[in-house]
Order: sequence, then C-alpha cells, then structure tokens
Amino acid sequence: MPDNKWVADLKTVLQVAKARLDVREKKKTEQVAKERYVVADYVRNNKIPRARIAVEHLVREDYKIEAMDRIEAYLDTLLMRMQLIKDRPKNGAVDPAIEQPLANVLWAAPFLTQDIPELGQLTSMFKKHFGPEYVVMCEQNKLGMVDVDLLRCLSCDLIPKLLIEKYLVEICRSQNVAFEPDQTIMAQDEFWTIGQRYVQHPAVNDDKKPPPPPSNGGASSGGGGGGHLDFPTVPASQPSAPAFDKSPPVYPGVSFSHARVTIRFVFLS
Repeated sequence: MPDNKWVADLKTVLQVAKARLDVREKKKTEQVAKERYVVADYVRNNKIPRARIAVEHLVREDYKIEAMDRIEAYLDTLLMRMQLIKDRPKNGAVDPAIEQPLANVLWAAPFLTQDIPELGQLTSMFKKHFGPEYVVMCEQNKLGMVDVDLLRCLSCDLIPKLLIEKYLVEICRSQNVAFEPDQTIMAQDEFWTIGQRYVQHPAVNDDKKPPPPPSNGGASSGGGGGGHLDFPTVPASQPSAPAFDKSPPVYPGVSFSHARVTIRFVFLS
C-alpha cells in the first residue's frame, strides 16, 4: 500500500494535468478558428494545394483537441476513484473500475507529453505502483481497453482525402468563398454523388400531373362522360303525418280549417 505522501503527490499531479489540458484545449480551439480564415484566403487567392495542406493540419489539431477532452475525462475519473488506487489488493490486481481510464491515460501519454508534461510524471508514478510490466502493456494496448475514438484521434495514419475535401468545402461555405471540390475525390461520398445527380438532372413531373376537374357544362348523362359520375337526384320530401283511420270527431263550437284553428264560444242562455 502506498504511503500518504505518494497519494497526495498523485492527486496533485492529476489535478495539474487536468487543469493544463483544459487550458490547452481552449488555446488550440482558438488557434484552429483563426487558421480557418487563412485557409479561406488560400482558396480566395487560388492556392488550392496549399489550402489542402493547411486543412490536413487543422484536421489533426481537431483530433488532438478531441483526444485531450477524453483524457481530461479519464483523469477526472481517476481523481474520483483515488481510494481504489490507494487500496490496491495484496495480489497486485488492478480494480476493474480504474482499469479502463488507467489504460487510456497510459496509452495516450506518449502522444500528449509534449503539450502536457504531467502525463509523463503520471507514467513514472504508475510504474512504481503497478509495475513496469503493466504500464508497458497499457502503452502497447495489449489489454485491448483503449477507446476506439481515442485510437482514431491519436493514430499516425494518413488523413483521408475525402475528409480533407469536406473540411475545405465547409470552411469555404462558412467564409462565403467560391470553391469547386475535386470531383474524383467527392465521388467517394455516396450522398454527395446523389445530390449532384439531382442538381444536374432535376426531376420533371409535367407528364404526371393529374387531369383537371371536369366543368359543369361539359358533363353528359351518357356513359362516356370522361370520368364524371351522374348521381340520381333524390327528392327531398317532407315527412307527412299519419292519416286518420276515420274522420275526426265533431265538437260543438270548434271548427278545423287547414292549419288555423278557430274557437267559437257559445253562450247558452
């Protein structure tokens, strides 16, 4: 079990590394935003090859910013789980709760040490605590726990030409600079190809317009009315009262005439 001084030093280094990562992220983000204007000027001055080289650098910087953000989150996780690092079991096993953040930090440390020197200090401190063999396995990703996105961000692979061309199109669009992308490169993008086909050959639906409705005067009662149906006219008859089975009774002094009833009062002397 490590002493209290080692734990306190580890906590301090983690906090400093986390703070430095946050500062470097903000500075790189501002720098990338400024370099976008430079790329737009290259395109405006018809320096397309130079603009593509500058865009490739921007893509790598964006990848590094994303990687720094992920490492900052892993350092924060290790800070919250310091007790699991301190209370290491006697058999030397690493707690599963800190295994993944630890593997990601140790793997990314060689790529980011130039910007964040504290990551190199963390590697040396973890070598003393977990052993050099375990640290080497994490640095080579033999445990297979490094995040796939982190591998993509910090890998040394070539940037795809399609991604560079898309970056260039988006930068020119945001800066209102006219730019025609390379057709052979953009043809690799399926959605862009479909959009170009639609722009070049718009769909025409004139032949498929629905026929106009028939006029009232042109309708005929015959069978060849051009789609017009003649519905039978139903007379709107008023409901009639039921007929009396026999004549109504006669009352003295009362006469029935149509809808008006006249009542005469007869005074008997």
